[in-house]
This record gives sequence, structure tokens and C-alpha cells, in this order.
Amino acid sequence: MKNWVTFFVFFLLPIIIFSQSDLKISGELRVRTELDGRDFLNRTYPQSFTALRARLGFEKKFNEHVSIFVQLQDSRVYGEEQNTLTSLKNIDLHQGYVSVKNIFDSPIYFTFGRFKLQYGKYKIFGPNDWHNVGRSHDGFIIGYNTDNYKTDLFLTTHNNFMSYRAGAARVYDNYNYSEAPPDTGFNIFGFYSTNKFLNSLTGELYSYYEWDRKRPNGSDMQLQRYTVGTALEFAPSPFPLSFRVEVAYQGGKIYSSKLKDISAMMILANLQFKPFDNLVLSLNADINSGCDPTKTDKYKLFDNPYSTKHNYQGFMDFFTGLSDPKFTTGIYGLNDYFFRTIYNFSKSFNAQLDLHYFTTFVTFVNSNNKEINEYGPEINLVLRYKMYDAVEFEWGSGAFIAGDVMKELYSKIPKRAGISTYDPAFWTYLQINFKF
Repeated sequence: MKNWVTFFVFFLLPIIIFSQSDLKISGELRVRTELDGRDFLNRTYPQSFTALRARLGFEKKFNEHVSIFVQLQDSRVYGEEQNTLTSLKNIDLHQGYVSVKNIFDSPIYFTFGRFKLQYGKYKIFGPNDWHNVGRSHDGFIIGYNTDNYKTDLFLTTHNNFMSYRAGAARVYDNYNYSEAPPDTGFNIFGFYSTNKFLNSLTGELYSYYEWDRKRPNGSDMQLQRYTVGTALEFAPSPFPLSFRVEVAYQGGKIYSSKLKDISAMMILANLQFKPFDNLVLSLNADINSGCDPTKTDKYKLFDNPYSTKHNYQGFMDFFTGLSDPKFTTGIYGLNDYFFRTIYNFSKSFNAQLDLHYFTTFVTFVNSNNKEINEYGPEINLVLRYKMYDAVEFEWGSGAFIAGDVMKELYSKIPKRAGISTYDPAFWTYLQINFKF
């Protein structure tokens, strides 16, 4: 990557800048300081750190059909080098793709390279830009786009099992003649379609297949999962009400201690009320199935690892890794019922208040032989102030009161064994974002 960046900065970039007139340059510098007390114990020292993300992008349109976009990124935490004379050397290609539009004088387009998948309300595929790195995919997209209809077919490589080979020299080092090496790659195949039936009615349809060919037990593949879903959004004008519902189902097979059949579902519902131009109120339900593994052999946790969960399941991000084995209660699923209000004091200043109540999808018996399902409530407050067109300040804070399920989860932490106190968890941050 270092050689590629050097080539781009010192050779290719000057050629593009000085030989072309219609070059667009974009960038971002974001700093966020966080105070983290999310362990439900006030006697511990809250962690504090500052994250820095810098992006620089170049977009060039060669004609009305062909364009290229390249975005470099450096992501770090203050003091990460441990020395003021140390270099992390971590500039990376965050995005780098070519788009070809109007193929054969039709609405067909083709994109290849490294890019973001951003569809719908980011419940399935989103950029996850709250993260200090953000999510990108390597692959190909072929699509069809009109004013009322858009469809993407995509193929991405999540993980490649072989390193790059420049040629066939020394083939005896590359091949195992007694047995073909197992393919442990991971690909995603899918499509996402949006159709605007009326000015007030929009429908979405999507499906994707995750194929992880890693073999944990030497024979069965890690993951062969398909997801199918649809969404419908109704916003009748000039009424101040709108409604959106999204449902999805997952099937296939997954290796989780043993090979299991997948049968999982998700429902996301949103009812929004806008009584005034500067006020938005909404009621939301985010249902993600799960199961008690002692009662079924099926894997029923709905998992959407490519989404932007920060938009839905609380700003404190307790539930970003339900499928992680360390999250021992995650297999029981997650219900998130929340109320959201956004008030715009002016064009440059707004406030957002979220009230969440989290439960598991199914009840289960805890270590005290009691049936439980309550994670607990969370409250978030975010203030955003746009000082200038390029500079925005954001302050946010959250608090979470531990319910029985959260207490069960944290009681399993070895260093916390025997501590029965569960104080409200808290978290706050201040972010400054500069964009051009």
C-alpha cells in the first residue's frame, strides 16, 4: 500500500491536477473525544480517548460517461504512536472506483473497485461512518437507474484466501500436488432495487448471499446464508405523517459450535409525525429474532453485519456485535422500541433526543434460574451546531440503566465476579468535523 500511495501522490496526482480542468477535490478532518463509562460500575475509572480521521478525495469526470473517484484515509487515536517521532504509516485506500454510465445509450451503469454500499435506511447495507474507519467493499456493481426505478447487482470480496501472485515462476511453491488447497474465501452476491410507484409511495426489494468457505471443523463451511427483504415507505403529501416498514428473512447454514440451519427474521417499523417544519417526532420498533439454543438446534439470530447500527440501536453501541460469542446474551435476539424527536432551533442548530427500551427477542433462564428478557432503557441527547459551511460541532451523551439481561451479561466478566453493584452506565463525546 505504501508504494501505491507514493505512486499516486508523486506521479499520478500531479498529472491529473495539471492536465485536467474539471477535477473535484473533497476532504474531511474529524476529531472526536469520548468519555466512556459503559461498564455499569462507577468505582472504575472512565476511559477517555480522542479519535482522528482524515480523508482526501479526488473525483475526475473524463466525459459524460466515465468518472473516477479516489479517497485516501488516515484513521488513528491521539497518542497511538507512543512517541512523537514514530510513524504509523497507515494511510489506506478508503475508496477507489471507476463508474461507467449510460452504457449502450441506456440507463445501465457499471462500477468497479473499492466503494461503499449504501441502500435504503442503512438497516442492511450502510457506510457506518460513525466508526473511525467506516465501511468499504471491494467488488463490482452493475445497475440500472431511471428517475423512478433503480437496481444494483453487486459482487464483493469480503475475504480472499490467497495472496496476489505475479506470475507462474516457482510454481512448486504455489501448488500442493497431493491435494488442492481449500478455498477459504468469503464473497457476497446480491441485488438491491428501489421503485418509486407514486410521489408518496416507495418500495424496496433486496436479496444477498454470504458465502464464507472457511472450514472450522475441516469439512463444513463457516457460512452459507441468504437474506431476502422488502421495505415500503408511505409519505402522503401534504399530511405531516409518514410510515415505513421493512421486513427481512435469513436462511441457509452456519457453523456455530456445530453446523446449524438458519431461520431468522427482522422487522423495522417507523411512524413519523412532523407537526411543524422545525419539529420531527417518531415512534420506532426494531425487532431482530433470536432463540434459546437449549430449545432448538436452529440458528435464529438475525445478523446484519454490513449495516449502520448506530442509527437504530442506541448511540452507546452496546449491541453492535450480537453474533460475537463474547456477547453471551446476543443469541437471544434484540427488540428495540424507541421514541425519537429532532428539533431545529435554526438552520445551523438542532437537538435530538432518543428514548430506547431494549429486550431480548425470547426469554431465557439466567444463572439464578429466573426467566429474564430486559436489557434496559437508554437515553441519548445529541446537539449539533454548524458554525460555518465547512465546520460542524456535535456533542452527545447517553445513559443506560442495566436490566436483568445486562446484569447477566456483565456478571460473566471474570474480574467483575462477586460485584453486585450495577450503576447507570454513561458515555459522552464532543466531535468537530471539517468538510470541504
